[in-house]
Amino acid sequence: MISIVAVFSSSTILANRRGIDYSKINLFTEQLRSVLLGFVALFACYLVPLKWYRNMSFFVFGGTTLMLLIVLVQTIAGKGAINDANRGLHIFGKTIQVFEFAKVGLIMYLSRALELWEGKLNTFKDYCLKLLLPIAITCILIIPNSFSSAILFGFISLLIMLFMKVKMKYLVFTLLIAGGIGAMGFGIYSINPEKMSKVPLFNRFGTVMARIDRWSGSDSEVDENGVLVDHVLSQSEKDELRQSENAKIAISQGGIIGKGPGKSTQRYSLSLAFSDFIFAFIVEEYGLLGGIFVIMLYLILMFRCVMIAVRCNTPFSSTIVLGLAFLIGTQAFLHIFVNTGIFPVTGHTLPLISHGGTAYMVLSAAFGIILSISKQLDKQDARLKAEREAATIEDEKGIDYE
Repeated sequence: MISIVAVFSSSTILANRRGIDYSKINLFTEQLRSVLLGFVALFACYLVPLKWYRNMSFFVFGGTTLMLLIVLVQTIAGKGAINDANRGLHIFGKTIQVFEFAKVGLIMYLSRALELWEGKLNTFKDYCLKLLLPIAITCILIIPNSFSSAILFGFISLLIMLFMKVKMKYLVFTLLIAGGIGAMGFGIYSINPEKMSKVPLFNRFGTVMARIDRWSGSDSEVDENGVLVDHVLSQSEKDELRQSENAKIAISQGGIIGKGPGKSTQRYSLSLAFSDFIFAFIVEEYGLLGGIFVIMLYLILMFRCVMIAVRCNTPFSSTIVLGLAFLIGTQAFLHIFVNTGIFPVTGHTLPLISHGGTAYMVLSAAFGIILSISKQLDKQDARLKAEREAATIEDEKGIDYE
């Protein structure tokens, strides 16, 4: 409901961008279609038994890895890039956002791996081959097109392994190795940025450094007269900086109760208000109270998922519930932190609210998987209760009242 209303109200610039024959009503029906297809995906995944997910885990991971590899080949060939990044497969005039599938594929792999090799990761070598290597391969395939997504994937994977009680020393070593490789990568890039930016693995490093500089304010300097001046920015960097500033203005103008539905003014200048900055837009129209309400929805979802995971009696079911909950919750709060200026700009949408097709369907499907597991737990509890009641009746019949 929030998605349909917010996208409809915030999509003025998107409607204008698509031409005179396109209106906000078209965008409304487009988002409504995405929501309905999301419900179809959710219900379909809700009906699938848990054992199917268990059996399909490695195949899904393999399929999503292959899709990432195809996207990487497209990037190297210089095809399909939008804003210097290529994040989807272009099929029959439609773009499939591969990264969204890869998130779920990696979580399914980790869930199955942690169950299959439970108690068998006795050496750091076993941990590296069975858990760390697949995570690393996924992140490396993603880095050329989205450095922040690679970090998000790695962070969610670490959370999953932490909660599933993988040895802490392994996780600490992983952080040290990742930090060392990252520092070495930025060091190599800094030696010759112009040359290294042409290497696919390093082509997003400049964007990352520029975003951090703009976020920290270090892209400005004082001239000989003591006046604050900015470095020369490209048009895309100026647009990104403007987006971030307009998001802060939108939040500031929202106040406690907001301007009211359809009364936003920043939607005319905040060109990504329908996607990357939709939380700022929601706060502008619905105020601090509306923003807190949205945050509470995500917190409630995560709390409920933790409660479901506690009830699970297999590592696979508990891991996949926690992993999908971390995926939705972490991405949501990353989006919120970017909108409020706590983190640098990353380009991540607000799950199940921002405008989108593939992302909406995949995250709805993730929601359906969680509900499927919850349903089977309810059936299991009902069966155990019936067995206990039957046993109690049998015991009562066997009592000799004489």
